[in-house]
Amino acid sequence: MKIWKWMFIILLAVNIIAAFGLVYLLSKSYTAPEEQDNYSGGSSGMEIQMTNDAVESLIMESIDDDSLSLDISESGISLNSRNNIYGISVDASFQLEPVATGDTIVFEVSDIDIANIPLPQDTLYSIIRSQSDLPEGISFSEDERALIIDTALFDGAAGLDVRVESIDYQNDEWYFSMER
Repeated sequence: MKIWKWMFIILLAVNIIAAFGLVYLLSKSYTAPEEQDNYSGGSSGMEIQMTNDAVESLIMESIDDDSLSLDISESGISLNSRNNIYGISVDASFQLEPVATGDTIVFEVSDIDIANIPLPQDTLYSIIRSQSDLPEGISFSEDERALIIDTALFDGAAGLDVRVESIDYQNDEWYFSMER
């Protein structure tokens, strides 16, 4: 009878450790990225202005991933993803707000929804960051709740070095500079 008591205590200890580990992994707090305006007013190379639709097409062609869909409109930027987890199709969506430009575009991630799971935004971000398999050139920040897109994705399509100078999606304007 004593063996069952020890097995119960060991199992209880393993469950407590697992519960604390899960809480620790999912309770990380993320900060919002700081907004930076790097617009230099055409001080480098050629300056090109694009519309929301053109940028949406350029990004989707550059990442070439059927599980991701991007929608850029004057009312907001949303990214939707469909992933298979253990054979179950799970839809995730979140709103993006551009906060920094330059060699990378930094989007603040907000209003995260993973299959309508009612968890805090930081926990949902942790889940997305740890479980996502993003194409090269796109990544989630480890310190901030942000999606980072490297402008090197656009270099191949343009044949030039591309830099994002300013984003004003609400007025349907994105400004890029290109250099050889």
